[in-house]
Amino acid sequence: MNNTLNRRNFLQLTASASGALVLGLHFQSCMPNEPAVNYPLLPLIEIDTEGWVTLIAKNPEIGQGIKTALPMILAEELGADWNKVKVVQGDYNKMYDEQWAGGSYAVILNWDMMRTAGAKVRSVLIDVAANRMQKPAVECKTQDGKVIHIETGNSIPFGELVAEASQMELPEEVTFKPSDANTIVGQSLPHVDSKEVVDGSAKFSIDIKLPGMVYATVAKNPVHEGSVESFDDTATRAMEGVVDVIALHNAEYGGRLLGPNSPNFVNGVAVIARTTWTAFKAAEKLNIKWDNSHSRNENTEDLLTRFREQLGDTTMVRKDGDFDTAKKNAATIFEQTYELPFLAHVTMEPMNCTVNFREDSCEVWAPTQNPEALEQGLIKLFGLKPEQIKIHLPRIGGGFGRRYYVDYAMDAAVLSKKMGKPVKLTWTREEDIKHDWYRPASVQKLTAAMDGNGKVVGWQHILANASRVTSLGREGDAAGTEIDEYEFPAGFVTDLQFEYGHVLSDVPLGQWRAVAQSANVFATQSFLNELAILNQKDPIDYFLDFVGPARMVPVVGDYEYDAGRLIAVVEQVRKNSSWDEPLPKGQGRGFAAAKNSGSFIAEVVTVEVTGDGDLKILRVDAVVDCGIVVNPSGAKAQVVGGILEGLCAALYGEITIRDGATEQSNFHDYPWMRMRETPEMHVEFIKNDLAPRGLGEPPLPPAAPALTNAIFDASGVRIRKLPIQNQLKKEFELNNKSIQST
Repeated sequence: MNNTLNRRNFLQLTASASGALVLGLHFQSCMPNEPAVNYPLLPLIEIDTEGWVTLIAKNPEIGQGIKTALPMILAEELGADWNKVKVVQGDYNKMYDEQWAGGSYAVILNWDMMRTAGAKVRSVLIDVAANRMQKPAVECKTQDGKVIHIETGNSIPFGELVAEASQMELPEEVTFKPSDANTIVGQSLPHVDSKEVVDGSAKFSIDIKLPGMVYATVAKNPVHEGSVESFDDTATRAMEGVVDVIALHNAEYGGRLLGPNSPNFVNGVAVIARTTWTAFKAAEKLNIKWDNSHSRNENTEDLLTRFREQLGDTTMVRKDGDFDTAKKNAATIFEQTYELPFLAHVTMEPMNCTVNFREDSCEVWAPTQNPEALEQGLIKLFGLKPEQIKIHLPRIGGGFGRRYYVDYAMDAAVLSKKMGKPVKLTWTREEDIKHDWYRPASVQKLTAAMDGNGKVVGWQHILANASRVTSLGREGDAAGTEIDEYEFPAGFVTDLQFEYGHVLSDVPLGQWRAVAQSANVFATQSFLNELAILNQKDPIDYFLDFVGPARMVPVVGDYEYDAGRLIAVVEQVRKNSSWDEPLPKGQGRGFAAAKNSGSFIAEVVTVEVTGDGDLKILRVDAVVDCGIVVNPSGAKAQVVGGILEGLCAALYGEITIRDGATEQSNFHDYPWMRMRETPEMHVEFIKNDLAPRGLGEPPLPPAAPALTNAIFDASGVRIRKLPIQNQLKKEFELNNKSIQST
């Protein structure tokens, strides 16, 4: 990964007509194995003569706080007065390299970029001010929007320096501020548009209104891989407020839009109306005959059976040492199987998009995590050139990976072009859930070979599922696997092997919050807990023994895993949760830990299970090492939100398939936790000066295994298949179990 940003391809300083200092940035690619690409420069920072600093937030804001965090980093290095900073959401532009939201990468990719930008502008401002004060530049600093001579305290505001500074050349090299000098980074600051979100004035995509706009929704075939055979729209057209009914045929646009494994984007029957509600109600009156001739007519239980069978027909993904020999020589062998369901995203803002398609241009207001994919879709669908497309990025009401895909936006674009006017398309909650890109279901089998002391000397992990990497793939093998060895440091065990079995399916699969890790960590952390109990050892002691001493553990290629950072969060959560103190009868604690997106996190969940199987989550303790915490309040919100979503999914999350269609349709049959169910939350961050890492996803994976491990500690009931819903009561009824004392 190359984060080097030099003057030639990064910054250009010019004076605007208003006398403002304008800083243009090019974001060099920071993804591995991608060559640097030079683009024309685009203004990103503006300092006006009044000293106001305007910063463009380039990445989509999906609730993760990046619209605040990135400007904080830049303003810190610049030495701006945060009270005189304005943040403006940027439109999509290829010159903002890596302009997407996903994988908890936004801070990781932009940390050095933002600091470098701020530091270079700071340098020229100091040079101008030092010259005016006739003091050496090394004796000056920037703070609160001024250049200050440290010894005398004399200062000059940024606004008085910009005209001259705009004529200065930027330095080739800069020195970043030491972290102990930070006054913005590390402070708990409200999101820049929190007030607007709270008072309802914030404009989400679903709030967009344009002159002459009409409203649309689409009825899609409930069966995955199904299409429209014919329809009768007589009753729909008879409704007051209905403007038109339009069939969307995927074949009309050359089949699948973005390759053989992309979804049936343009498919269904659209209703155009004067209001969204009218469109919704009118769509219910459509009489549609569906064509399901290409469907596999799958059912969940059949898929799970196929996954189980596929465990015996796998491909080796990784092999270190000799697991077979370790297994043969082991004193004890233990194996267990875990099953995880498909999961939906259920973002609070359903899929929607507004498009104004003119004769020679297309303007889009899209709640998308992936604007580049949207641009590419428009280019392929309509033959547009990039300069004919303008994509605005309003604030988004939740993403979690669902909005990495742009099928809903393609519907809107087709309809706007056909109507010749602006169209706002909104999917109903039912269409949203039934046509999601689901977190893959899986069956995972783990086997441990142990020596006479119960120490793991051999490890085998077999995973079978339909892979999201080949989502909707109807032929061939998966292009990748769901086994993420970054989450399981292979170096902890000398003799191990990872195996994968792929099953073809029609179910649309895709990104989800910590998509692979949300399943794999449940399996591995549940299994380690079972091994601890089998060997009559404390689960945290057993885990730390499994990890071994603090060291850098090789994982794959040049990548190494810092075991010391993992150990530190585990030891701290042990203290914070009072792990070693006894609990009343019927209560229990569960532990799990993992690494994701560069961050280390350990969690302890405390629960109470009654004699008839009622469950109450009492408390969650989490300790996180994510490097430097840019905005502690925003970071804590990410941790709490990730844990709660992990608990929600563990308790209730389950998408089931019957006859090729998703059975769930709304919150009545895809329930989510209510506020009354939320536990007491305690979050601590490990303080260090390491570069910040991701936080949107890392808190989620340990939540489910920590919860199920706590249930076992409280009740003796072992949960190996999610969701937990109703399982406790069934176990107590079937086995006549009583709550066991811890």
